[in-house]
Amino acid sequence: MESINLFEAIREMRRITSLGRTFSMVHATYNFDTGEASGKRYVRKAKLRPQAKGDDVIHADHKLCYYDVDAQVPRNCWQILILFFNGMKVII
Repeated sequence: MESINLFEAIREMRRITSLGRTFSMVHATYNFDTGEASGKRYVRKAKLRPQAKGDDVIHADHKLCYYDVDAQVPRNCWQILILFFNGMKVII
């Protein structure tokens, strides 16, 4: 299976979004406030949203803000918990 570095994947997500296209990804879920996880989230079509500012969102520098096109909802995830990007395994 092909792999990609986490930060290269995020750069590619930005590039794809800037072209008006979507990408797929899989990430593990984790709620920092409650300490709960609900497994993996499979996102078939996503676009990045503007990154949150540290003043607005706690730990903003460690989160990825995206829009789930199929579910039509804004979401975010911990960057470190991104597992797959466009079928490639994401490595740290």
